[in-house]
Amino acid sequence: MARNDGTSSTIGDVDRASAASFAEHDVIGFLLDHQSELSRSHGKIAQAILDHPTMFVEKPIEDLVGWIGVSAPTITRFSRVIGCDGLRDLKLKVMSSMRVGARYLEPVTPPDTLADVSQRVVMRAQRAILEAQRSIDLTLLDRAIDLLTRSRMIYAFGSGGVSSWLVEEMHNRLFRLGLRINTSSDHQMQMMVAATVERGDVVFCSSLSGNNRELIKAARIAADYGAVTIGLTIRNTPLAAAVTVPLALDVADDGDVLGPTSLRYAFLTIIDMLAYGAAIRCSPQAQEKLRRIKQQFTTYRDADDTQPVSD
Repeated sequence: MARNDGTSSTIGDVDRASAASFAEHDVIGFLLDHQSELSRSHGKIAQAILDHPTMFVEKPIEDLVGWIGVSAPTITRFSRVIGCDGLRDLKLKVMSSMRVGARYLEPVTPPDTLADVSQRVVMRAQRAILEAQRSIDLTLLDRAIDLLTRSRMIYAFGSGGVSSWLVEEMHNRLFRLGLRINTSSDHQMQMMVAATVERGDVVFCSSLSGNNRELIKAARIAADYGAVTIGLTIRNTPLAAAVTVPLALDVADDGDVLGPTSLRYAFLTIIDMLAYGAAIRCSPQAQEKLRRIKQQFTTYRDADDTQPVSD
């Protein structure tokens, strides 16, 4: 579409029903996608929303006129052009987008230097680890270790960017102790596997949000067929309520959308607690399995006996 420098907007040629549908679900995304198609005046309004959504919502129209530098009728026309019924409707949709992703629109101030980056990462990791240690229920942790070490088979379920590799780490830690464990990050496979469990099996579920409905469904299916379920998650979540043994942490995300979540360290700390506790409880079986692994590595790959066991 050709750009129009007047007060009208070529975005008006877009199907209004499509625009209204898009704006209804994500007005910020709509403005980002169509900003180049707007007129100069409408572009100023869009930029004000994208740069300062909170201020745009809070200011009355007479203040918006002076702040943005456009007339009140132009603001009203802009609202209708992008599929809203008027300024009030536009503000409601902006507020809706902010409820979902305000910290993405106005993120935490980033560190100024690489030294600040390294310090922030380390401090957040330390905080998450200490909060995991402080908030974990040791009685439930002990029960989880007992269930894992006595299990016939362990199935570790997780999905998403973090839990999918956390359950792989669970596998990495436990198989070397002589425990039988399998993992899945696919929801359909999790449900099918859950339907094949037997009494004496353990299903371990990991979820940072605790709101993964498909994972909860798989845990409940497994429980129906006699498996004991363990959930590594956050306190007061649906997953914590759905499993037999909730390893629920009182740890919050640091809120910095530009940095990796420090919740990873908290969850990994609990997995290490489980693995270390299981190794002690499984000894001397665990020692023999670890000896075998080290024997093969020193024979075929690395003669240095001081290296970690295939980590």
